[in-house]
Amino acid sequence: MAVRVFFDLPHLYYLPQYQPVIHALEARGASSKLVCYRGAHTAMEATVANEKCSVEWVDDTRAALQLYQQQSPDWVIFGNAFRYAQEIPRATRRGLVYHASGTGFKTASLHPGMTDVDVRFVSGPERVPVFREQFPDVDLVEVGFAKLDPLFAEQPDGLAFDLSKAGLNPELPTLLFAPTFYPSCIEYMSAAWPEDFARYNLLIKPHDFTLTKSRYKKQRRLLHAWAEYPNVYLATELEYSLLPFMARADLLITDRSSALFEFVALDKPGVICDFVKLRWTYRGPLRFRLRQRMASSREPFADDICVRVPHYRALFETVERALANPGEKSAARRLYRDRVMGACDGKAGERIAEYLLNHSNRVAQSH
Repeated sequence: MAVRVFFDLPHLYYLPQYQPVIHALEARGASSKLVCYRGAHTAMEATVANEKCSVEWVDDTRAALQLYQQQSPDWVIFGNAFRYAQEIPRATRRGLVYHASGTGFKTASLHPGMTDVDVRFVSGPERVPVFREQFPDVDLVEVGFAKLDPLFAEQPDGLAFDLSKAGLNPELPTLLFAPTFYPSCIEYMSAAWPEDFARYNLLIKPHDFTLTKSRYKKQRRLLHAWAEYPNVYLATELEYSLLPFMARADLLITDRSSALFEFVALDKPGVICDFVKLRWTYRGPLRFRLRQRMASSREPFADDICVRVPHYRALFETVERALANPGEKSAARRLYRDRVMGACDGKAGERIAEYLLNHSNRVAQSH
C-alpha cells in the first residue's frame, strides 16, 4: 500500500507551500489528500477542484481530528499549529511545513503549539538554533522553502502574471503591493496613490483575510477604489498564490507581510511601509502588544535587505531610487537567501517528500 499523506488546509494561502510537496509525492507513487475546511474561503472549493490529489471536507478542527483518527494516514502535514495535534494516534506522524517564510516580522512561528509535531521542515540554517532551543523534542530538517520551488524551476517564465491580458502596459516597470491584513499600511496609503504612480503598473495582492474577513471591509473599499485606475490590477480571491505576481514584479511594496522575505530571495528590491494603522488596543501604553506580535529581532535584518519608508509622502521617491539602483542591497539579499531561505534550487518539495516517504512509522517497522 502506498504511503498516505494528508495536508491540513484551514486557509487557502497555505496551498502554495503544500503543492510542490504534493506533486513530488504523487510522482513517487504516494497518496496525498487535502483536508479542507468548509467556509474557510469562498474560492476554496473552486481552487482545490483543480488539484490532482483527493480532497475531503471538514467543518472545523475537531472534525479534522476525527478524520485523522479514523483514517489513520501515515502523515498529517500542518501549515501552522493544530489545536488537537496531541490527540492524533501515534501511528500517524505529524509534520510542520510552516506557511510563511522562514523568517519574518510576526512571532507566530514560535507559537507553543509548534511543539506538537514530530518534525518541522525549516527553510535555512538561520533560525535552526532558535527553533532548537524553543522546541527541543522536535526534529528539525533543513529543506529550503517549498513555496518558491516554481520560481526556481528550470523554466519559471510561464508562471509570471500576464500584464497584457490584464490590460496593463508591458513596457512600464511593475510594482507589487502586497500588504498584510494587520497591522497594515492600506488605510494610510493615499486615496489616489495609483495616480501618483501613473507611470508604473501596480499589481495589488492583498492578504486573503483582507478579501474575506468582515472586519476588513474598509480595506476592501480602498482596494476596489484603486482598482478603477487604468494602471492597477487587483488580484481576485481565486488568485490565491503570490508567485505569479512576484515573478512579474520589479519591486515589492509591503508592510509587515512575510512576502517581503520571499520576494527578496529573488534578488529584487523591496520597500517596507512603516506607516501602519494600529487598533486602539495596540497604541500608547498598550504598544507592547505590537512588540509581542512582531519579531523585533528580525527588523535589523530587514534593514539590510530592503528600504524602510516612514510615511506615504516618501514612498514615491524611495521607489524611484530603489529601481534606479536595483543592485544596491543585492549582496545582503543573497546572504539572506542562503541563511534564511536555504537552498533555492526548486527542489525543496522533493526533499520534504523524500523525508516523508523514508520516515513514516510503516517504514520504520519494516526495518
